[in-house]
Amino acid sequence: MNKPSDEELVIAARLGDTEAFGQLVERYISTISFLAYQKTNDRSEAEDIAQEAFVKAYKALDSLKNPAKFGGWLYNIAFRLCMDYLRKKSHRRPAISFDELEAKGLEPYEADKAKDERDIEDRSQSLKEAIDKLPDAYRLVVTLRYMKKMSYKEIAIHLDEPEGTIANRLHRATNLLKEKLSKGASQR
Repeated sequence: MNKPSDEELVIAARLGDTEAFGQLVERYISTISFLAYQKTNDRSEAEDIAQEAFVKAYKALDSLKNPAKFGGWLYNIAFRLCMDYLRKKSHRRPAISFDELEAKGLEPYEADKAKDERDIEDRSQSLKEAIDKLPDAYRLVVTLRYMKKMSYKEIAIHLDEPEGTIANRLHRATNLLKEKLSKGASQR
């Protein structure tokens, strides 16, 4: 028995079939939760954002122009909720100078380790920011490929698009990321 497509489930849900929407939730809950956790680094907030994304999607289901594109549409709803969350809660840790580390009695090794951890955090943050600045279609395939570890074929099925289109988007997205990251590195 074939699984119903996103389009079939959206159409059924629009007609009041809550079970159909439940199937959409099951199909996308891990992707949306992963996105939210990736952005917030807070499991509880990620769960709240994922839940809110599905509620918003359900309420706005009639506004979805192409039911076959439900996955990308839902991803964008969740992404915007994450960005709203991050704007509201800017929780950056203050930088600690080496003098402060020494004043706290940290050994040189610990200070080096702390610096290395900050460097890794900075690079990770730069990558996240570069991914966030990608166009929606590129950001979605990058997240599915590298964060969710999906194959090109799985992404193509998930987004209901040809595998060649997915490969092309990933290639372009990778080039854009390289460009953005190399510009960022040269500005330091």
